[in-house]
Amino acid sequence: MKRKIVVGIALVLGTLSVTPLTAFAGSVCGNCADKGVVEQFVQETAPLASEVKAKEIELRYVYSNEGADSNEIYRLEGEIKELKDKINLVAKRLDIPPCNRN
Repeated sequence: MKRKIVVGIALVLGTLSVTPLTAFAGSVCGNCADKGVVEQFVQETAPLASEVKAKEIELRYVYSNEGADSNEIYRLEGEIKELKDKINLVAKRLDIPPCNRN
């Protein structure tokens, strides 16, 4: 039963934790941002986005283990937040509106 709950939580978190770069390459919402600036944003943040994806996979794995280590979960969640904050700083510097930062 406990394992099912942990796996369910991991699936929900995996579904909700969408990295910011997958939708950027082709989706510019109307006149919100210049396509060239969005492409520059994607290029500048690609390494960070890869790290976010890797950390999210690692976090899902930790959640799926019986008796998941809460310290490890908090550490990974903190690292993911820091990476996403760095991505958002680049977006703000390039003046990318939120509609282009999915």
